[in-house]
Amino acid sequence: MASPTGGEAHARSPDMGGSMATELLKPDGTLDIDAIRQHLTDEFTAILDRHGKIRDHLQNVDRGKETDWRDAAQLIENDEVLEVLEHNGREAIMGIVNALRRIDEGTYTVCTRCGGEIDPRRLAALPTTTLCVRCADQ
Repeated sequence: MASPTGGEAHARSPDMGGSMATELLKPDGTLDIDAIRQHLTDEFTAILDRHGKIRDHLQNVDRGKETDWRDAAQLIENDEVLEVLEHNGREAIMGIVNALRRIDEGTYTVCTRCGGEIDPRRLAALPTTTLCVRCADQ
């Protein structure tokens, strides 16, 4: 998965399927920047909503009631999972904000490592990527 700093493995963006990727391309194969901006904004809103729910849960877990060791272990395990999800949500938000900034600056299709063009199909499949295929494979 793409990290906001540009390092990435081969993965898909959250909620990104093949059919969605084609909806982000115009019939001529170029990017539909308005559709990408809308997709990123929708994803940003969804992640913020999930992030808020996770934060609320972490703050509202009733730790005052008496529990046996199994319940306590389960609470700790649940909290660890929620903390990982919260961290991943923050990274996804940073990637989205970075992509929206690059769209506004007119550098969205430019690889941040080599300065080359990022293939529109790659950006449609991975809207927060900052690297072309060649640089991502290095």
